[in-house]
Amino acid sequence: MKEIWNLAISPQVLPLTLLLVPVALYWLLNLLGTLDLDFLDVDIDADGPDGGDSSGGHWFHGALRFVNATDVPLMFVLTVLVILLWACTMIGNVWFDASQSGLTGGLIMGVSLVASVVMTRYVVAPLKPFFRMLRADDEKHPPVVGRTGLVRTAWVDERTGQVEIEMQGAPLLLNAKVATGTLSLPKNTEVIVIAHDADTGIYIVRSISDSIPPQSL
Repeated sequence: MKEIWNLAISPQVLPLTLLLVPVALYWLLNLLGTLDLDFLDVDIDADGPDGGDSSGGHWFHGALRFVNATDVPLMFVLTVLVILLWACTMIGNVWFDASQSGLTGGLIMGVSLVASVVMTRYVVAPLKPFFRMLRADDEKHPPVVGRTGLVRTAWVDERTGQVEIEMQGAPLLLNAKVATGTLSLPKNTEVIVIAHDADTGIYIVRSISDSIPPQSL
């Protein structure tokens, strides 16, 4: 046990050990009911720093999809990632860095990051149906097919996005996508909800301008 503790506070692992502290505190506060845990309403916007589309936004959304953070609560995914990263780094240092070399420790951390991201994807994947069921139970609202709204993420494409639908009382933020073969819709595009995929809980939308026939001269 002493050896594990000494390794956990060694320079090669200490940053990750410290990272476990806020993660543990977050879950402790939620367990005690002190912190409001609003899992399923996280608004993940892929806008760049200027509020518009960016290559960074595309990369960010792609990374979220890779680790299943678009279907499973983001904080849960991050918790799994941090724990796996810490564990892989610990094991890597035990096996390959007995001398506690800084260079070797840095390489181990880099390899551990890649390995932990891949492992997080597969560890979290079996939980996707469970959280989709929770989301479905949480989204008890009047039918929205046929209603109009606005794109609230940087875009809505064939795989992901969010739209805001005006409802009586408060607007609804829905996970949405466009139909296969349809162009992506940028932020603030006015859309109409045309269908609902019951298996994924995602709504199909299209631009209102595509629904308005051209005026004849």
